[in-house]
Amino acid sequence: MIEASQKQHDFTTFIREEKVEKQLRLYLVKRGVSEHEEGDISQYALMKLWEKWSDTKEPLAFAFTVAKGRWIDLLRYKQRHATAVDFLADWMTEVADPECDPAQFAMEKQLVSGLVKKLPTMQRHVFVCAMHGMPPRHIAKELHLGEATVRSHLRHSRQRLRNLLEEDPELCQQYRSRCKT
Repeated sequence: MIEASQKQHDFTTFIREEKVEKQLRLYLVKRGVSEHEEGDISQYALMKLWEKWSDTKEPLAFAFTVAKGRWIDLLRYKQRHATAVDFLADWMTEVADPECDPAQFAMEKQLVSGLVKKLPTMQRHVFVCAMHGMPPRHIAKELHLGEATVRSHLRHSRQRLRNLLEEDPELCQQYRSRCKT
């Protein structure tokens, strides 16, 4: 029992004296981690450090390595699980015409998002990836589909979007007038 309490005392002393949590948070903030995630990641790193405390020769380096690994894992998770609509919002922001009226752009963004949301899930994912400039080969690899399947989804999504535009004459007119400018 004395050994366990000594281990806890050593760990707590190290964390306080080295200001490990503060250093971890600063390290993460410099890498653009949000405040919420920074707290979660630093706590995770400290928990892993506690689990390996007896075996760790360089505890501070270990904590930084765990924090960095956790951050990379979270980024990968976000990338895999981001919705097509999130990608679409990013794409719409990237392609904004700097001279475009902000109100007009907001309306167009809402229009495009609304249309794309009407696509079936897989067509939506494939279409938005293509809008980001990904070639079908990369989309196929990312979504674990065949390249022919990706091309088929793209063809069907474009046709469906055309049909949606044609179903709404006012929307179709807005789209056509926008394309002419």
